[in-house]
Amino acid sequence: MRRISFVFLPLTLLLAQPKIDKNALPGYESITADDLSAHLHFLASPELEGRETSFRGQKVAARYIAAAFQKLGLKPIGDKGTYFQHLDLEVTRISERTTITLSVPSGKKEFWIRKDFLTNSTRDTVLEAPVVFVGYADQAFSNESEELIKGKIVLTLAGTKSPAEEAGTRSSRRLFATRPYPGAVATLVILNETGPTSLPSLVNRFSNAIDKGSMRLVGGESRRRAPSSSTYYVSSELAREILAGAGTTIETVRSSATGESFQPLALGNVAARIDSKIARDIKQSENVIGMLEGSDPKLKNEIVIFTAHYDHLGVNADGQINPGADDDGSGTAAVLELAEAFAVNPVKPKRSLVFMTVTGEEKGLLGSYYYSQNPIIPMEKTIANLNTDMIGRVDKKYEAMNNPNYVYVIGSDKISTELDSVLRVSNASSENLLLDYTFNDDKDPNQFYRRSDHFNFARNGVPVVFYFTGVHDDYHRPTDTVDKILFGRAARITRLIFVTGWNTANFPRMFVKNASSAVYQ
Repeated sequence: MRRISFVFLPLTLLLAQPKIDKNALPGYESITADDLSAHLHFLASPELEGRETSFRGQKVAARYIAAAFQKLGLKPIGDKGTYFQHLDLEVTRISERTTITLSVPSGKKEFWIRKDFLTNSTRDTVLEAPVVFVGYADQAFSNESEELIKGKIVLTLAGTKSPAEEAGTRSSRRLFATRPYPGAVATLVILNETGPTSLPSLVNRFSNAIDKGSMRLVGGESRRRAPSSSTYYVSSELAREILAGAGTTIETVRSSATGESFQPLALGNVAARIDSKIARDIKQSENVIGMLEGSDPKLKNEIVIFTAHYDHLGVNADGQINPGADDDGSGTAAVLELAEAFAVNPVKPKRSLVFMTVTGEEKGLLGSYYYSQNPIIPMEKTIANLNTDMIGRVDKKYEAMNNPNYVYVIGSDKISTELDSVLRVSNASSENLLLDYTFNDDKDPNQFYRRSDHFNFARNGVPVVFYFTGVHDDYHRPTDTVDKILFGRAARITRLIFVTGWNTANFPRMFVKNASSAVYQ
């Protein structure tokens, strides 16, 4: 964990007697738990249906945020003088015309997606090859076995053969415990006939996600790396046809696959042809953006930009709404409250302030990426991005310590140590929260630095702070509800962001960037 052990001289003097600028006190004191609660109760309400990108609930949330900006008198700097920066999105999903055709000794037999198999692949391709049965995903392979699967379609059993579970719980094995098979054309995973790893169960669980497909910016590359080969989850009936063509059964291969001497089996009389087809739709979404002009004739051409994503996961296949109260309704409410605090403050900071709630974060940071490629205010005129994502809860670490007075800060020293110094001075003069840098460590396995919208600013050389209070058991679940939000502590973090923004907006010059900051871009 990298911490900064030096501070520039003007900040050293400030640290001696930290205090909030009296000109900022009205805005600072206007930030309340009640205001945050009022915003979040609307944003996380059932009527907004989880605010999924491009869906109705997200559109309603966008209009609500724009109306709030208009009421505060923020300048609309979006498209055509509006508060919206529109972006076109390409949605790719697997087509209902996708089939698997088997060539067996008795002839050809055709199978259809959803009825006979499922896949999360969105590849438009034809794959054809002989089939090789390889047992469970944790089967050890010899060099000869590795050569055998090259250029073949691999057939494998769901889960693992390791006897970690008690007898009779085979269906509870991890269905997705698959593995890469270098050189294989595709992987077919044999599902169980009943229970949670049967095809009907998977269709019920994942059809909604398959219908929604994957999303990317029109004309842009997908931020998700395409798999080296596609995986298809096949019914026991389809698997029986494959194995019957080779003169064996599921029961026989399951029994042999658990043995220590098992070796992959080439099913010489069977080949499969996968006709994977995709459907594409174009949808629209929007970032919501407004500006408060600065007071200095020269510095007002530079900005501090406050961000949070207002989209979430929408509705599950079973009809359950993911309200996204903490993720990231809490951050969106904070941006709205920050906009109000600066707007009602009689004295305006020297630099201009931009407040932007972004869309498509849950789809791969799409909204912030679009803005970074189409900035309304040039990136070189952006002194800092202060991003807020999930500030409404206490994670298990601090819950065990019975200490809610903390905030994780991420990225504040990676582009400019001067921003980190401003952050710490701002905290000492205001809320005096524990600033936890745990997730700022480049080696932290969670890699939160790269998982929220500030990253698209950092990649373009803009100093950033990501304010975060950690994940919890309700993360990305229908149980992330507004009644669990701790509005008092969320207000304290929002006040810290306000002071950090005020001090940044009044900093005498653009921040000096670290010599090594290019590694984070």
